[in-house]
Amino acid sequence: MTVFNDNAIGALEFTVTWERDGERHEEWFLGRKVNPVNDIFPRGMRQALEDKQAGESVAFTYEPRLCIPRRKDNLILRLTRDRLRRKTVSGDPIIPRLGRFYPQGHIDGLLDVYPDTLTPFRLIDLDDETFTADRNHPLADVPVTIEAKVQYLEERDTGTYGSLTHWREATCDWGPGMQAMLDGEPPDFFHPAFFDRTTDLGEDFRPPAPDAAALRNYRRLLARFVRPGMRVLDLSPDSERPTGKYDAAACLCALEYMDRPVDILRYIDHFLTPGAPVVLAFTHAFDPERAIRGWSELHPFERMGLALEYLRMAGVTQGLGTVSMRNDWRDRDDPAFLETRGVSDPLFLAYGHKPE
Repeated sequence: MTVFNDNAIGALEFTVTWERDGERHEEWFLGRKVNPVNDIFPRGMRQALEDKQAGESVAFTYEPRLCIPRRKDNLILRLTRDRLRRKTVSGDPIIPRLGRFYPQGHIDGLLDVYPDTLTPFRLIDLDDETFTADRNHPLADVPVTIEAKVQYLEERDTGTYGSLTHWREATCDWGPGMQAMLDGEPPDFFHPAFFDRTTDLGEDFRPPAPDAAALRNYRRLLARFVRPGMRVLDLSPDSERPTGKYDAAACLCALEYMDRPVDILRYIDHFLTPGAPVVLAFTHAFDPERAIRGWSELHPFERMGLALEYLRMAGVTQGLGTVSMRNDWRDRDDPAFLETRGVSDPLFLAYGHKPE
């Protein structure tokens, strides 16, 4: 049986977990084409993986600075408002809002940043004349646990060692941490046009469907919250009116189109038993003409933060958390297999429980 060593290649399932403000967050990321020779792993992980077989895993908890880049005071910048480049989303101007994340390329005049730089910064202070940008990693102050599970291995069939991947960067640098609050307060998501949409939904509207692999992932995650025999309330727009009591509530690819999400969650609260989980899930695909405007303005990880805020505002405040799954395999018979390079739709999920 092939084991993890310098003569093998394969795939690793990375799971990053962390907690902040009493909320638990989990990011699952499939590492494809793992190369034990060239790749850069979190501290101690490469050695621990040696001789591991498919299905086996290792896990490490890293305090701040031991994995995620340490916080640096010189990466917190107070600048004049004219240093923010004017940007638009779908033709609408981006209005800076406290607690939100924006690409660092939006800041003019930084020597190490280009206009197309996508690495995020967080807007942590704002007034009529100045703004403060925090360019530190969103998880710079948070202990993280990273598990690496061997999905499959095969013998290397060439003497060359291929490319190099930095797996901490791949798993942690493009979203994890952005769903968290700022100093215990939610970002300023809402503006007067946040819930506007270009086109009404219409009776026959159906949102873009996730691919088969993403649907399986959704069902597997939902099974964490929903046990056999539980009565589940479907929050989709075309679902039947609720009657009686339900043990859980869930929706997939519906939150993007809700212009009164908090009212909906408060309404369904009357039909949920104490302790009932509420699961709000979505992918990266949505109809921009029918989705609310605010949805298009947010990074996918910020959308999980928005979903958490909906839950808080509706009184669903116990056991809050998020789960994301990215870079999974797409089924080979999927019509979009080639254009997506075999990558399944990412899945994002926010959850909470009705207080008991």
